[in-house]
Amino acid sequence: MSKILLASDLDNTLIHSYKHKRDGDMCVELLNGEQQGFMSKKVYDKLSALPDNVELVPLTTRSVEQFERIKLPDGCYRRAITTNGALLFENGVQDTSWREKNLRYAAELMPLMKKLRAELSDDPQLNVVRIVDEMYLYISCADSSLVDSYMKRFEHITELDVMASGRKIYFLPPKINKGKALQRLTEHEEHSLIAAAGDSTIDLPMLEIADHAIIPRELDGLLKNPNRSVYRGDGDFAEFVIEVLGELLNR
Repeated sequence: MSKILLASDLDNTLIHSYKHKRDGDMCVELLNGEQQGFMSKKVYDKLSALPDNVELVPLTTRSVEQFERIKLPDGCYRRAITTNGALLFENGVQDTSWREKNLRYAAELMPLMKKLRAELSDDPQLNVVRIVDEMYLYISCADSSLVDSYMKRFEHITELDVMASGRKIYFLPPKINKGKALQRLTEHEEHSLIAAAGDSTIDLPMLEIADHAIIPRELDGLLKNPNRSVYRGDGDFAEFVIEVLGELLNR
């Protein structure tokens, strides 16, 4: 039986926030006792019954703490990668060699990240200024209208990949990204097909190296990988991801 690995982003790919909740959606994340993240019941049911030849690997920029808030369907994944590729977990246990290698990469740029953190920590226009899991720096703007000005302010920084997603701006070590993580995960494994699903520019490194990329139309002009399925609708991107997975299984 051929084996498919699906590396998937979480936020706005498989799950969505309470702001976009619809009737029938399943709550998969609580924050301070409040419902925070949701998943389509159709997607939840499909992930609950993945065939044996499909491996789902959540691959998220979320911190470990943020990832652990999410309760995906029981048994739908064995391995997960957090912190933009920096940390690997298998059956809930962290791979220490994976972490140590990426800590060395992050350490090369930690002085710069700490300098930026100090520079921005008292900025009243920022809600959050944080170094995540000792791997990267991110800031969250108080208003989305501020993002462009901050991106222009830091466009001179070449040592770090500076990327925006919503109101957040990430300062990422170039040696730590989702593409390098997916490549490292699969380099000694055999799969008939490696698929990747993601909705933002931060996902592009893994989308580029996948055998098949699943993307929303916003990424269509940015992705170079010709092997793609593009969601052009206005509904649930996660349901499209699951539909494409079914098509790939039936090839």
